[in-house]
Amino acid sequence: MVKNYRKLIILFSTLIIIVIIISYSRYYIKHDQLPDISDLNTIEFYSIDGQKYFELNNKTSTYVKLEEISDYLKKAIIAVEDRHFYEHHGFDYLRIGKAILDNLKTLSRRYGASTITQQYARNLYLTHEKSWERKLREAYYTILLEMNYSKDDILEGYLNTIYFGHGVYGIHDASIFYFNKQPNDLTLGEAAVLAAIPKGPTYYSPLKDYERNKERKELILKLMLEQGKITETEYRDALNEDIKIIGKHPKNVNNIAPYFLDIVIKELESYNLLNNPYINGLKVYTTLDLTLNEISLKAINTIYPSSSLIETSVFASDPQTGYVKTVIGGRDYQVSQFNRAINGYRHPGSTIKPLLYYAALEHGFTPTTTFKSEPTTFYINKGKEKYEPTNFQNIYAYRDVTMAYALAVSDNIYAIKTHLFLGESTLIKMAKRMGINTTNMKPVPSLALGATEIKLSELTTAYAYFASMGKQVAPVYITKITDLNDEVLYEYKNTSKQILNRDLCFIMNELLRGMFDPYMSYNQSVTGLSIIPQLTHTYAGKSGTTDYDTTMIGYNPELVVGVWTGYDELIPLTTVSERNYAKRVWAKIMEDYFSIYEATWYKPTKNVSPVIVNPITGEMNNKGYHKVLYFLKGTEPYYYY
Repeated sequence: MVKNYRKLIILFSTLIIIVIIISYSRYYIKHDQLPDISDLNTIEFYSIDGQKYFELNNKTSTYVKLEEISDYLKKAIIAVEDRHFYEHHGFDYLRIGKAILDNLKTLSRRYGASTITQQYARNLYLTHEKSWERKLREAYYTILLEMNYSKDDILEGYLNTIYFGHGVYGIHDASIFYFNKQPNDLTLGEAAVLAAIPKGPTYYSPLKDYERNKERKELILKLMLEQGKITETEYRDALNEDIKIIGKHPKNVNNIAPYFLDIVIKELESYNLLNNPYINGLKVYTTLDLTLNEISLKAINTIYPSSSLIETSVFASDPQTGYVKTVIGGRDYQVSQFNRAINGYRHPGSTIKPLLYYAALEHGFTPTTTFKSEPTTFYINKGKEKYEPTNFQNIYAYRDVTMAYALAVSDNIYAIKTHLFLGESTLIKMAKRMGINTTNMKPVPSLALGATEIKLSELTTAYAYFASMGKQVAPVYITKITDLNDEVLYEYKNTSKQILNRDLCFIMNELLRGMFDPYMSYNQSVTGLSIIPQLTHTYAGKSGTTDYDTTMIGYNPELVVGVWTGYDELIPLTTVSERNYAKRVWAKIMEDYFSIYEATWYKPTKNVSPVIVNPITGEMNNKGYHKVLYFLKGTEPYYYY
């Protein structure tokens, strides 16, 4: 019964192949040879102003002969990708038949059975789109490859064109990148690590997920053992091998925005157009702002001491469009490819407070709503526990202060009182509305002071809601993808919605100017005091400091920038300099950028009223410092002496 079933599958598969040969031989009757491999196209990456800043293809990798590649690597690839490679003529009929039947059962194209020759044909001449049309073209080129090249030639070409993630093509560059050794020197364990990657270069990257790669590596070793490609002793030794992943590009890699490019490549992988970033003849138009990217790198290199191990990340976008203008995930991509801006979960500290205070405005607070700033004991969990937060350096106003003042000096007592007044789940709901992953947020009093972990990219994007006057502005990295003939394959369409109230966003934008107003200092200094002398334009912003992290996020209508500083190993930030790095980098980025481009500010919306008040006390008398604060019409404070 089983034998008859296998025969039926092989017969069915053979008929399919015959149909393919007849159909595509007629269609390509003019073609008597393969397209010239030397004419392979590239993936070109363009900045927001149309400048090409990076090129990615197998031409940029180092080509090596088959005999220069470890036998372990060749055996590992064949074991996992195409065990009958040296036996078939381009197609594994049994695998194809099973895949076709499975796809018919599921009414999809989910299951594949591509041989190494088919994959090589796809890498050279086709896209990775899952369609019957592409499969037919792939089959045609597979036949031509098998007719024109030996098995060793095909395997050699395949190994030199595989994508291994992190912008690395070909086995030579992959060996150098992951292990800093030539492909002929790879151990069995290292070969299995590399063979595990091509199925999903991002998913199985040992740098992205070591355990996931390890599981697939062990599967490959088991397949090699079962197929008689290695001995039992080699298998056991490889399982116990101590493998060190380097993950370092050669110094001559010319990539001015590597962290940004990693994100773009990952996004390309997620599209139906691409199942793998290796696809020929693409022009990818991205949102990268080369000027801002250069300014940000310069700010980092200028301010952080070269001898320090302290790390940083920068995330910047256009708040009106969501276009991400630069992403810098660390101080040196050569040393660490981990993107701290996109993947790093760190404590935001007081940078979470604007979300709390916006929620307060929605619940009827105004800029002059007051709470008393003094040492306070909060009884929580139905009075069973005491919570005693403090202000920075235990400095308090010892009087009623306004929301405007509390934001400017980052008064923690005011924040906790607001948080508890609104209900501890209100801030979580607000964060979720503004695009932040709230899975790990707990409804506890300390959440108002940033006692949670948030990605810099998410929190900076949340500030973009304020900067865009309440619009949902999801991050955008790719605006358009075309082929070499400029036929549009993908184009971004803006689907932003109004999420927050425009009037309240204007009020919040004005309140967030307070950290840069030295006259707002009472017995506490405004948190932006150290960088005020550097600023020549109007900005909104908020800083946050914890034992291990400092964050600064600020904006105007044209640009929102978030900067994080801290140590990967959770070393405490003990010096004033360390705690000020994020603010200094942010200030330099903003000022350098707006020395080139025009900076604007928001015009009052129709439903707000300007009122001259004492921003510290909220009083409308002649005592102390007075400035204009904005209120929703009908909520203005009354005048008294």
